[in-house]
Amino acid sequence: MATLSFIGVGRMGSGMAARLLGAGHTVQIFDPNTEAVDALVQQGAIAASSPAKAAQGAEAVFTSVPNPAILRDAVEGPDGVLAGAASGVTIVDFSTVDPETARTLAAIVEAWGGHFLDAPVSGGVAGAASGTLLTMVGASDEDLAKVRPYLEKIATRIVHCGPVGSGQLTKLSHNMLVAINTVAAGEVLAAAVKAGGDLETLTEVFEAGLAGSKMLDHFGKTLFTEERPPLFALDLMHKDISLCLKEFGQFPMPLSQLVMQTYNAARAKGLGGQDSTGVNEIYEELFGLQLIAKTKENQA
Repeated sequence: MATLSFIGVGRMGSGMAARLLGAGHTVQIFDPNTEAVDALVQQGAIAASSPAKAAQGAEAVFTSVPNPAILRDAVEGPDGVLAGAASGVTIVDFSTVDPETARTLAAIVEAWGGHFLDAPVSGGVAGAASGTLLTMVGASDEDLAKVRPYLEKIATRIVHCGPVGSGQLTKLSHNMLVAINTVAAGEVLAAAVKAGGDLETLTEVFEAGLAGSKMLDHFGKTLFTEERPPLFALDLMHKDISLCLKEFGQFPMPLSQLVMQTYNAARAKGLGGQDSTGVNEIYEELFGLQLIAKTKENQA
């Protein structure tokens, strides 16, 4: 079993770190959120006071942080991974950032004597906990082979997208399309219900036909419920859309730009902490309705 490090044990990172612990590895962790750290310590993780401390003695370091600035500080900052890790360490970044940040960090890490892979994930908090994530990897064949045994504890699908940066390009493209699907499905459903359609009938038909999608299925866990749990914050989706449009800035993408404005409007209404599917509360307000599925109790 190996000594590993995990930087960033929030909603996604905690599940992935727990999977590595469950596989029998020693896992040294850092996160400014002490509650998140304490929960993993109870499962056997070792708390560290900085990314540098967490990286000491680790064969591989995994990062899962909110944005590019935090990632760069966690890797190359005064108390970052490179200040504490041994030469030759491999850093695997599960965060969603821009491809240029991934390539820049890879050059810095390689010049220092280590290896860097970008490996953003999809599958949500439940996938992180169950080890059923999809990870999109940007790396050399050799670097991926070294960390594949660890990734297999976290993801059931490991897609090698190309060299460093390719994983991030793929993830940003994926999330842009998810955002488009989210807004498109919400807009059509809200209009159809306003016109007299039944939400359950509409979704049954959509799911059976070409209009079906994994995003529409996801509505049943989020948008269509009374609780609307924040499984993936609207603010985080907004960040990913922004990064994608910056990456594709030279291309005409009118639909993506329109979706961005819809997310801007949702954030302006204070919905940033809600689930990303909550963007459709914009349409609910416009049409004066709620897209909440009937429960057995409601039908009685």
